[in-house]
Amino acid sequence: MKTNLLIIGFIIFAMPLSYAQQIKKNSDSVSSSYKRSSLYTLMTTNSAREYETDIQRYFVDRVLPDKYNNHNLSERYIEATSAKDELANIKSYLAANKVAQKLVAKWFNRSEKGGFNMNLIKERGFYDANILNIEVAKSSKRGLAALADAGEELIGNTFVLVNDSKYTNKEEVAGKARALLGAFASKLGTVGSQLADQGLKTFGKGFVVATHSHLFKLVWNEEIQSRFYNELWADDKTITPAKKLAFDNADFFKLEYIGTDKSFADVQSTAYTTKTNSDLIGRATVKSIENVISKLQAEYDVFKTKMPLYSIEPLTAKIGLKDGVTEKTKFEVLEQQEDDKGKTKFVQIGTVKVDTKYPIWDNKFAADEENPNQKTDKTYFKKVSGKDFYPGLLIRQVK
Repeated sequence: MKTNLLIIGFIIFAMPLSYAQQIKKNSDSVSSSYKRSSLYTLMTTNSAREYETDIQRYFVDRVLPDKYNNHNLSERYIEATSAKDELANIKSYLAANKVAQKLVAKWFNRSEKGGFNMNLIKERGFYDANILNIEVAKSSKRGLAALADAGEELIGNTFVLVNDSKYTNKEEVAGKARALLGAFASKLGTVGSQLADQGLKTFGKGFVVATHSHLFKLVWNEEIQSRFYNELWADDKTITPAKKLAFDNADFFKLEYIGTDKSFADVQSTAYTTKTNSDLIGRATVKSIENVISKLQAEYDVFKTKMPLYSIEPLTAKIGLKDGVTEKTKFEVLEQQEDDKGKTKFVQIGTVKVDTKYPIWDNKFAADEENPNQKTDKTYFKKVSGKDFYPGLLIRQVK
């Protein structure tokens, strides 16, 4: 039944749509100085799969959402198994290859000698260099608060996304759909049958890439933070062979499994007559991963991103269709504050919803080619609640 619904969904997706849009321009800008989550992306591979090389190439070159810090390691591929579900294989790979430990090492710029520094954390967290001097920080309340803040807001928001992307032969799917529709084609009438047949013909000429994505989160809590700074921390000036070995053998760095979702992307070859099959496969790969990331963000609060308001009059933000925004999407407005110890907290001061008088910004991959008449680079909102907003306040999607 699910397969039948998917096939019918493909057919509907293939039928042409048209609409008119009115756009309002704005040139305001705001600072992008806010703490982002960090993301490491991998994919499963199987050389026997059709178009596997093209999928790999586009994955490595293009797949990293711009709303996350790039926390990629050098290893980007996991060899697929013959199992229907790759999750067990993925978990085994992540544990055997000490991925959690490597992510921590990247956060602290571990050198070949084994020493650490705070440069990346300072850069991504906009911290004062003196506050994050480890020896100074451990001896002051504000310094300890800054270390805790960096752990909670940065290191603790490090995610691993493993994508299992596969090409689907559209002609085979179209053939199954044709057989499925044959059972009730007579009930559609002449016009309905013609439209369905047209949709099937169009559908059969493109490419579909389906992606299953598995999401993990780096575990970073008070206990792990304390053990790291007290048992393992050393810079290049103070590192010893024993300290280096202690980190190499540490077994308390872990990844937490968050969840799995799936999506597909359908690219019509008739719409891109100058594109090669490789380009079309690549486009479908990127789009399918964009789609599934959007679904994971909607499903799991911990994976939701915070984005700054871009302008106030009118109320806009640099967020759009790629991020799962629809006419019904609502956001909470957050103000970043510090408590008396210097630790960051986010306080809700209002809510906004999409302003349906304007089109939602199409920021999906290759939107400039697929939607060349678009004249906006932001999405417009209406205030639902709250007092005075100002540029730089953060918004986060709510269910």
